[in-house]
Amino acid sequence: MDKLRAAFTSLVAGIAVTLLKIVAWSQSFSVAVLADAVHSAVDLLAVTITYLAVKASLKPPDREHPYGHHKAETLGGIGGSLAVMASGAFISYEAVMKLIHWEPFAPTALGIAIVALAIVIDFNRVLVLRRFRGVSRALEADALHFSTDLASSSAILAVLIFGAFSAVYAPNLLMQWGPLIDASIAFAITIYFVKLSMELLRASVVELLDYAPPDIVERTKAKAGSVAGVQSVRAVKVRKSGSVYHADVTITVDENLTVKEAHEIADKVEKTLREVLGGEVTVHVEPHKPTAKPVEKTPPSSASRSPPEPSEPPSRSPQ
Repeated sequence: MDKLRAAFTSLVAGIAVTLLKIVAWSQSFSVAVLADAVHSAVDLLAVTITYLAVKASLKPPDREHPYGHHKAETLGGIGGSLAVMASGAFISYEAVMKLIHWEPFAPTALGIAIVALAIVIDFNRVLVLRRFRGVSRALEADALHFSTDLASSSAILAVLIFGAFSAVYAPNLLMQWGPLIDASIAFAITIYFVKLSMELLRASVVELLDYAPPDIVERTKAKAGSVAGVQSVRAVKVRKSGSVYHADVTITVDENLTVKEAHEIADKVEKTLREVLGGEVTVHVEPHKPTAKPVEKTPPSSASRSPPEPSEPPSRSPQ
């Protein structure tokens, strides 16, 4: 499955999960279920952004974008992270209102079944998206969001089951502790996925700042140096763009080679690095000049030394 098809599949699943959770909330009026439904709705927005970002990133390079459109995926990851944080503020507000008015929720068997079905859909969606970990920042963001959906939905399912049993066997318990448990789960969900969104936002911003991972730099240097004819690798500049890396590399070759021979070596380096990095590679060629060994100075022999100067002036003859 390619990236675009995976993004579209995730989009369809997101629509289904969001609608299911809205129905589940209408059955229970639980703020925790509302938190999960809002989270899914924001994720649906993020998935839409992801789909458009991945579609844009697959466009070939053009005159205005000679390095391609890969960073559109990174922008999609940032948009999704910000959307989740905004939804966290809304959920927190609803949870506080729930505590102020002390409104217990009313779980139903239909609501429990709907949340369980949403968990199954999200689980399969995460399995699909995790195949693109390290390949697409935007799809990786979606996998993260839906992993939190799994955790939050499982917690909500447990709360609904607890509420259903309490409503039948201990209604006073549900009235006394139901709103607090409901709001606590909502707060926990909000804190959890906002924390993960902050981490993803940081990673996306770092990528936009052209951060060069040391391991990728070292790998690029080693690959360039392994090409026949390369005497040394003097400089390596790498930057990430979506799922690929672009690189500028400076190599040295034998200074006695012809321009054509040096150019052929540079072409081999470019081809090798493109297979590893996936992006555009520019290779600069410089002549390799071996370091000359210093000439040791030999002390002059005693025979070549000039006679020593007399320490005292010669005596004069008597007149």
